[in-house]
Amino acid sequence: MIDEPYAIEWAYIPHFYSTFYVYQYATSISAGTWFGHSILNGGKAERERYLDVLRAGGSADPVDILRKAGLDMTSPDPYRQLVADFKTTIDEIEGLLA
Repeated sequence: MIDEPYAIEWAYIPHFYSTFYVYQYATSISAGTWFGHSILNGGKAERERYLDVLRAGGSADPVDILRKAGLDMTSPDPYRQLVADFKTTIDEIEGLLA
């Protein structure tokens, strides 16, 4: 059993209350996973596209910068890929625990 103060400890994390913080965190993880797959399964061009995103910094809207690199964060694909990767990881953990 968890003591009551610890059961709501998450509520004391201030950045959860910042505008869109959790959303930005989740979309960043999804984009990072997409780029990771792209680079690992591709080559120099995929690595350069990722570096171009970093070089762009805040020069344009993030969605436009990512779209130029081949990643459309307005589609469900990068999020589905992340969920599939997470499922694979959970399956591997369950396999190790069996």
